[in-house]
Amino acid sequence: DGYRNTNQVSDDYRYQDGNYDAPNDGYYRGGDEPAQEEDAQSDVTEGHDEDDEVYEGEYQGIPHPDDIKEKQKKRAPAMDDEYRDRADLMAERMEDEEQLAHQYENIIEECGHGRFQWTLFFVLGLALMADGVEVFVVGFVLPSAEKDMCLSSSNKGMLGLIVYLGMMVGAVLLGGLADKLGRKQCLIISLAINAAFAFLSSFVQGYGFFLFCRLISGLGIGGTLPIVFPYFSEFLSREKRGEHLSWLCMFWMIGGIYASAMAWSIIPHYGWGFSMGTKYHFHSWRVFVLVCALPCIASLVALKFMPESPRFLLEIGKHDEAWMILKQVHDTNMRAKGEPERVFTVSYIKTPKQVDEFIEIQSSTGTWYQRWLVRITTTLKQV
Repeated sequence: DGYRNTNQVSDDYRYQDGNYDAPNDGYYRGGDEPAQEEDAQSDVTEGHDEDDEVYEGEYQGIPHPDDIKEKQKKRAPAMDDEYRDRADLMAERMEDEEQLAHQYENIIEECGHGRFQWTLFFVLGLALMADGVEVFVVGFVLPSAEKDMCLSSSNKGMLGLIVYLGMMVGAVLLGGLADKLGRKQCLIISLAINAAFAFLSSFVQGYGFFLFCRLISGLGIGGTLPIVFPYFSEFLSREKRGEHLSWLCMFWMIGGIYASAMAWSIIPHYGWGFSMGTKYHFHSWRVFVLVCALPCIASLVALKFMPESPRFLLEIGKHDEAWMILKQVHDTNMRAKGEPERVFTVSYIKTPKQVDEFIEIQSSTGTWYQRWLVRITTTLKQV
């Protein structure tokens, strides 16, 4: 009301030709004011041009009503999102994702298909090959391992089953987690789990610990499989996608050939092992298990030089990072084709509306393990 009264007075009295004209509304507002000389004007107008409009409360620290309205307009979208129905927000996000899908296809076509895609093809193929190797390992080592560990028929059956059980759980957990943490990050986690426990299983002596290592290794194998294909497909245009994903499947069979060749060349050489007393024996089949972990380690190292999926980054609202990766893909392919002068013309990419589902726990709330438990539980529910 105070702002409104101030504006009312400023509207009622307008300065014209050196005189203040009062409105003819029947109210007495005093006699005519004498014209003011320029040097007798109020100090509050110093620093202003004659054409500038002076707000009476400006030098009293009172904000202008127009400024207040502008701030309210800027805060309006955030307040609307807070009180809007969740179904409306999700519907808006789905519409944004459809627009992103169409735009992303055009961007990938502009980036072209060339050196970058082929490099990623062999890196991800190496990861798929590592999975194929680990699946075949147990079948090759069973004839030798059953003598060293004195395995019964049921123990051998459990050893063959445990890898696939771990793959099933790993595919659900790590595959779903790739939509929250990123393709590259979850693929690195899967490969690291596979490599670490495959390497460790070659040294353990007891059946129970060996079974446990192969179970956890299966988690990594299962986590890799559902990530490799979407990760690669998000760098491919529609016309190349089916063809190159089919070619990528070849590496699973290449992994089987590698495992067969290593088994044929290593396991029969019993003298390649060593013994430490009567309790620790490292026979040739353990050397074979160790060698089979090498493709996984190699793919893990190579993957460190690959970027995250730009499609994933756009879906979580990281526009600038996604744009930089797409520009890198474009420039790499254009240089390989002998056209380094071609410019990446994309300046803006549609990002879907972000609907935050995560509950952040303050550092002053509960103990550290309670905060981590809430975060992990919330993430698992999202997966």
